[in-house]
Amino acid sequence: MQREMEQGSTSGLASYAELRTAIEAIDDGLVVHEADGRISQWNAAALRILGLTSDQLQGKTPLDPTWRTVHPDGTPFPGEEHPASVTLRTGKPQTNVVMGVDREGRGTVWLSITSRLLPSTPVHAWATVVTFRDITREREALAELRSREALLHATLDSLPAGLFVATPGERRLLRHNRPLAAILALGARERELDSGALDAREIAAHLRGLVQEPAAFDEFLARASAAGAGEPAEAEFSLRDGRVLRHQVRGLRDELGVAVGELHVIEDVTTRVRSEEERRTLDRRMQDIERLESLGVLAGGIAHDFNNLLTSIVGSAELAALAALPGSALARQMERVLEASSRATALCQQMLSYSGTSPAVVLRLHLSDTVREAVHWLERDLREGVRLDLDLAPELPAMLADPAQVHQLTLNLILNACESLPAEGGLVRVATAVVHCQPEHFARAAFSPSLPAGDYLELVISDCGCGIAPATLERIFDPFFSTKFSGSGLGLSAALGIARRHRGALFVESEPGRGTTVRVLFPSAPTLGGPA
Repeated sequence: MQREMEQGSTSGLASYAELRTAIEAIDDGLVVHEADGRISQWNAAALRILGLTSDQLQGKTPLDPTWRTVHPDGTPFPGEEHPASVTLRTGKPQTNVVMGVDREGRGTVWLSITSRLLPSTPVHAWATVVTFRDITREREALAELRSREALLHATLDSLPAGLFVATPGERRLLRHNRPLAAILALGARERELDSGALDAREIAAHLRGLVQEPAAFDEFLARASAAGAGEPAEAEFSLRDGRVLRHQVRGLRDELGVAVGELHVIEDVTTRVRSEEERRTLDRRMQDIERLESLGVLAGGIAHDFNNLLTSIVGSAELAALAALPGSALARQMERVLEASSRATALCQQMLSYSGTSPAVVLRLHLSDTVREAVHWLERDLREGVRLDLDLAPELPAMLADPAQVHQLTLNLILNACESLPAEGGLVRVATAVVHCQPEHFARAAFSPSLPAGDYLELVISDCGCGIAPATLERIFDPFFSTKFSGSGLGLSAALGIARRHRGALFVESEPGRGTTVRVLFPSAPTLGGPA
């Protein structure tokens, strides 16, 4: 029996040695707390992780004041809350409790601690085995990952564009940034976006309801889906609220080429689009002004040379008429020459008005009176069926202008309106008024003049004629351009030249079949201390 006991004892010692060797081989720290909390056993990993010697660790309890331990949030970790204390007190195991231990000037080591109760034996009372793992590097890596994640979120949220990433199958959102909700005008549905309740299909449906052309949006999504991870699909859409959005879709694949999602970037490009439109408008305006000035120089030169020739022709014709016998063939021929010369002189005067080189006599005058005189002079030559409706304001401020040129402008515009009427005639309305205009109002005028804010005298001539086609409307101020067989093509161009010469503006609004309205604005004259 003794021999058997010795053999059993020898076998037990061998098992204990093997167990001890195995415990020493593990990388995790292991300590045993007796029933009173004292540490009685440990492995080498425990000493290495805690940075203590065997003498320093022997007999320590969780309540030892030399321990300096903290929670993950930096608050003190009391000894009563140590997993070994809790297990000894309650008998319940503790798992993966995170605790920081200050290693006396060598930094804080972070531990993941697990404690379990060991059953009592005839030799030992209840004890607790505590294992712990050094997770310092893991926490540092996690902190670095969280820092990078926060930086990524901050970067994405600072972008001017909205973006989201959706899974390729169920179209679930994996990520989105903060500007997306504002760009999509989600309103109360922003909570659904943040909570993950909205998927890519619902965002597409919402966006489809915002665009002016849903069919074009559907075609874009189909093209984007067909492109996959190839070239990104991109399009711009005008919204019902006046904004313009640029939508780009790109397929995403991992390193193995497997589709992992779609990146959608939605940018509000309204400002850029408006700026480009304004730049194109300015370029066209500058080209028009340069063309107008070039034609004006040409027309002025031709008019001056032609007028010099007419002076000689008229002088010679008048001398010949005086020498001819009354009623003779020569007298009649000279009369026709003088009539043609008079019409040619009027044509020269219009060319000079367009070029802005005709001599001007500037006087203080009343616009309504000048218009009334022009209408009275014209009424006897109107064709049958044409009626003039006058609405001339009686109390207008004075204006500084050349009466002859304002008279000519009025005649040109009324004649144009009358000639646009159908064969059976119609109504031409002529009105004057005073209006207050801001600088931006003149952007719609011919060649968009830069004029100051203030009170302007307005002459409005409107007809119920055939109207002007958009393509023709772009050329109506070109000198010598006319859609009429017998027209000189100088009526509107001369009117524009007169308006510009008087620091005014000319507006034309017309649609085919709905007639034409021409508005001319002249600046009012400075007040002289009394009514005009």
